[in-house]
Amino acid sequence: MKVLLAIAGVVAVWGTATVLVVDKFNDPDGADTPQIAADSALQALSAQDKDGLLKVADPDLSGREQAARRLIDQCRGSDFSGARVTVLRSELADYLASGIVTVPHGQSACREFDLEVRRRNGGWFLSLATPEPNPNPLPTAATNR
Repeated sequence: MKVLLAIAGVVAVWGTATVLVVDKFNDPDGADTPQIAADSALQALSAQDKDGLLKVADPDLSGREQAARRLIDQCRGSDFSGARVTVLRSELADYLASGIVTVPHGQSACREFDLEVRRRNGGWFLSLATPEPNPNPLPTAATNR
């Protein structure tokens, strides 16, 4: 009986640990630095890996999948040899950084572009999103006056 209780206890502890690890994996902590987040995004982009881009993208932003697809399409066919990303931290807000991606042999829209990186809950994420349409746009100026 003691052996069965010991086995049941080990299985329960192992099951709990497995659930915690799986839960942690599904809720990413983000990168340790903005440079690591930007480098991970560049690596995923060069591999045309949408899932890789989504792993470094802020999970709280909407339109992530569309934005990842659009970025991959923008750089499709580019040669990423010599590609680099230079990250500059914001002087105004310590939770923001900007990455300048340079792809020397990239397609025209992919030669140089910006990535925004932001810190959320202690981790750094790519701000990859499609803006939500404004449900209440401001009226335009009338030209018939």
